[in-house]
Amino acid sequence: MSNTRDLPPLSELSEQQVRGAACVRCGIHLDNATAVDLGSRVTHRAGSPVRWFPRACRQHGDAA
Repeated sequence: MSNTRDLPPLSELSEQQVRGAACVRCGIHLDNATAVDLGSRVTHRAGSPVRWFPRACRQHGDAA
């Protein structure tokens, strides 16, 4: 995946990736100094919209 718009489905991500504690692409641990915010996203769970805030490491966050 090379586009920040094309993220893995939530069902394929770990809890840490969904929370933004790990890179949404490679799973490496993130902190506020290393994380790249990918912007808020909306998905649907149980028929209701749910907003989530994925983050990535610098290597994957800069790929646009």
